[in-house]
This record gives sequence, structure tokens and C-alpha cells, in this order.
Amino acid sequence: MKDLSKKINTVNFEASDPITKVLAKETSIFPRFYTTNLRKMSKIDISVCQEAFNTVIGELKNDHSKKKFIRNEEFNQSWDQIPGEVRNLIIELLERFCASEYSGFILYKELSHQLQETNSILSEGFSLMSRDEARHAGFLNQAFLDFHIKPCLDFLKKGNRKYTLLPFSWFIYTTYLSERISSCYYITVFEHLEAYPEYSIYPLFKFYKAWSEDENRHGDFFGAIIKSQSQLSDGLKARLSCKFFLLLSFSMMYLKYKHHSEFYMLLGLDAREYSILVIKKLNKTIKKDLPISLDVENPDFFQKLDNCILHIAENERINVSSQHKLFQIIRKIPHYFSLVFIFISLLCMKSNNTNNWT
Repeated sequence: MKDLSKKINTVNFEASDPITKVLAKETSIFPRFYTTNLRKMSKIDISVCQEAFNTVIGELKNDHSKKKFIRNEEFNQSWDQIPGEVRNLIIELLERFCASEYSGFILYKELSHQLQETNSILSEGFSLMSRDEARHAGFLNQAFLDFHIKPCLDFLKKGNRKYTLLPFSWFIYTTYLSERISSCYYITVFEHLEAYPEYSIYPLFKFYKAWSEDENRHGDFFGAIIKSQSQLSDGLKARLSCKFFLLLSFSMMYLKYKHHSEFYMLLGLDAREYSILVIKKLNKTIKKDLPISLDVENPDFFQKLDNCILHIAENERINVSSQHKLFQIIRKIPHYFSLVFIFISLLCMKSNNTNNWT
């Protein structure tokens, strides 16, 4: 596909139907909800890292972004001139992030409520983070209206939520990495568009710096939890667990870049180079909280992930072939074995000890 950003200035489109539409049920705005062992969460000993918790709670209380998510005059125009192809990519982005922010809001709000009597410090932290997620979600909700869409939020109703129970360590690591990934994603896009403003086709992206700062503070909160728990931050088991979750997160980020390559192109970014940049930035950020980081500077790291993409693409081609399902499965088995072997080889690659840990 050619440079999508150029289409905005070269193609004239008639105004779209001004009637607000409701998103269909099958769209990605319906997210998963996660929970974990609340008894373990309530027993976290804050005193082990009291200073770290005091610092991050103080930062959250300051509410640095309170006046930053206010729509300015740049939004006060019709966005009907954006062509359909570009328009769909922006709406898809809004759907993904709206789902993420709303589910984060509900998760942190419920954790805050459930820990209120057993761990007041954690309860307060989750309450403050819930405030941030709600603000982000509300801001995205307003952006939908620019495109004549009213998101269907039935998934917020308690009876409609389907929860996935994660073990305590899985929950902490994955939620921590989710916040750090979001922070690196937002700031990388913001810095790119600041350098190349001609690609900033919608003013939402100018708020990415404040967004990144919020997500970074959330990461600091989970970082304090990790530091306070020896099973998460110290010893061989913790190192192996960190390595596994880092590799899983980095791999998922990288393997998905082709699915969003058109959107990255819209912003003037090469999808592969952007993904590598975010992963390297993330790998540096986690050093202050985790006992290890991955050797992403090793050229073999991304080469192995590129090989994974080839095997996945081959399986996708097999899936759409006219062969019988049994023969498709047989043909895909070698590729599945190759993927497992590559992942194991990545796990065996040398990792780097961070300065904060022995």
C-alpha cells in the first residue's frame, strides 16, 4: 500500500453520514478481564519497600495529568475529510485502546475495593491508577464521536464480564509489562511525530507524552510490588520467570507488527524498525525493576523472531489451502516444532543481570 498519509491531502471525500452508530458486538472493544489470588495480593509486605511505595503513591496523588487530557481547538473541525482507508485504521486504533483503558479502569477499581480492608496502601495505589485509566478511556470515548461512532460499552456490565484467573506471579509480571510497553509505545510515537509533524493527521497523538507518563507511573507502582516480593525479584526461579515473561512479551510485540503495518505506515513509520526500537527502549526501562534484561542487541535475537514470522506465515497459507483439514494439520506440524525450537533457543540465549540486583 502506498503512503496513506498523502491520501488525505490528495483525495476529496463527501461528508459521511452524521448519524452516530454503535459498534458491533464482535469488534475488539470487548476485552478480556483478568484477576488473581487476592489473598496473596493482600499479604504483600509494603514495609520492605516503603520508600519506593511512598514515592510512587506521592507521584500518583500529584495527578500530573489532571489538566492535560482536555480537548483543544484542534479537535473543533470535521474529520469527514479523512478517507475511508485511513479512517478505518484510526477507528481500529481507538477500539483497541478504548478496550484496554476501560478494562484497566475496571481491574484497578475492583482491586482497590477488594483490598480496602486488608492492604490500604495497595488499595490507594490501584484507586489512583483506576482514575488515570478512566480519564484515558473517557478521552478516547470523545474521539469516537469525531467519527460519528458511539462505542457499545455493554461489556462494562458486571454480568457480562468473563474473568481469566492468573497465578499471582503471572498477573504481576504481565500487568507490569503491559504498563511499561504502553509507556514505551506512546512516547516513541510522540517523539516520532514531533520530529515529523506532517504525519500527525489527528490531534490525539499529541497527547501521547502525557499518556506515556501516566503508564510509566503505573509501571513504577508494579515495580515496587515486584521489588517487595523476593519470589518475584530474587533467586534463580525469579530470574527464569522474568526471562520467560520478557521473552514472551517481546516476541508477541514483534510477531504482531505485520498486522498493524498499515497503521505504522500511516504515521510514517516502518513497522519492523519501530517494533525493534520499542523493544529496545522497553528492555532498558525494565532494568530498574527486574533482575535481568534480554540481550536484544544480539542480532540473532531478531533474526530468530523473523524466522518465527516465516513459519507462522507458512501455516497461515496452509490454513487457506483447499486441502483436507487432516492434511493441513500434518503439514503444519513441522512449523509448530520449529516455532517451539526457536523459542527454546531464545530462552537459552544469554541474558543480562541488571545493576540493581546481585
